[in-house]
Amino acid sequence: MKLLSYLLMSLFLLKTHAALASPYLNMREGNSRFIAESIKPHLQEILENEQTKQTLGEIINNNQINSCASKLVFEINDQLKLESSEELENILKALRFNNQIDDIVLDLLLKAVPLSNYQPSPFALASLSDDEENLALNIIKQHVVDIKNEANCIEDSFRDLAFDLASKNPKFIKHLKQLFKSAYKNNIISKDTYRTLDNLKQNKVHLWPLSLSEYKKSLSTLAKKFPNRKEEESDFVTVAMKKEGISLREQLYEKYNYQQIILLSNIISNLKKRLDASDISIDILYENQSKEIISLTPMEKFRFILKQLRRELSNLNNGSLLNGKVASYTDLIVASYEVGSISSDEISKLASLQEIWNPTKTTKEKVFYWVKTFGGTATVLLPPPYGFISVMALMFIDQQISTNTINHDLDYLLF
Repeated sequence: MKLLSYLLMSLFLLKTHAALASPYLNMREGNSRFIAESIKPHLQEILENEQTKQTLGEIINNNQINSCASKLVFEINDQLKLESSEELENILKALRFNNQIDDIVLDLLLKAVPLSNYQPSPFALASLSDDEENLALNIIKQHVVDIKNEANCIEDSFRDLAFDLASKNPKFIKHLKQLFKSAYKNNIISKDTYRTLDNLKQNKVHLWPLSLSEYKKSLSTLAKKFPNRKEEESDFVTVAMKKEGISLREQLYEKYNYQQIILLSNIISNLKKRLDASDISIDILYENQSKEIISLTPMEKFRFILKQLRRELSNLNNGSLLNGKVASYTDLIVASYEVGSISSDEISKLASLQEIWNPTKTTKEKVFYWVKTFGGTATVLLPPPYGFISVMALMFIDQQISTNTINHDLDYLLF
């Protein structure tokens, strides 16, 4: 009886814990690029306030608002009665420091902070004809119901409106403020709605490559598709890239939807299966139905697997499934880590190959380093995960030699 009671209580606690888990719980990232060492003690102080932690947990788990960055930010600001934007930003960073959110969510929430402080901006003269303006006003009119619906996320409604305007005429985006003012003067929108839209325009919400609702949908779907993923952390996918200013993981979600991320990860899953294969052979079937089987040597096997990888990536880039986006080997690695096909340990071993990443090294020097480290038949005889690491390292060298990963010759030759 005691055992049964204990099991029931354990089950209850597990369910309670699951219910309280943040939908944006950080499962993949290492150190945050947004959090400097100097502010970590202050963030720890924030988290030591149990009332603050509880309030933040309730807000982040509120499914009525947690798909919308502005609603989350406004609710946190209201409930905690914060006095400055800096205080609000530190609260958001504390959520990340506690791993209740990741950098992608933190970035979106930080972008939403200025939305609480609207400052009117001056007009610029519009260069739209009457017909162009009328077309734009009709488009705005079609979106008014969604914009006014408080159950919707205003960022999503605004981005949908901006997308429709841009698809009809790219000039409309340059003159959003004038169009919103004209919509107000023509009684299409109220003064409050005008101020809201103008505020979103000033904060360039229409240029956000990703919204919180889109990210939440991707996370939820990937969690269902890959339920056995374990929590891991990697600085490799979190550190900001110099040119782009964002991390590899942020770039992945800004560039691809969850379906495309799965497509990319499948290529690496297939690669790893082939590397683990006990044999790769060529079957020759003669006219008399007799068969000859030629097994590939370890190095032939390695070269075949690498060429097949190149062909699969080329075919994907040459098709329509990525909607014109061009995937790189880096994208394959990050997507595979995201779904759990690659472990943080494998990522760490790849990142440790400094000679491969060193920008001062020539391609020839990197190839020599690869041959010295992995060359010969030992490449495929190394214990896991090193056989796979050698392939990843070669992929990155390959990527530096040529950024064009689209082979327009559909008869891609494996031999």
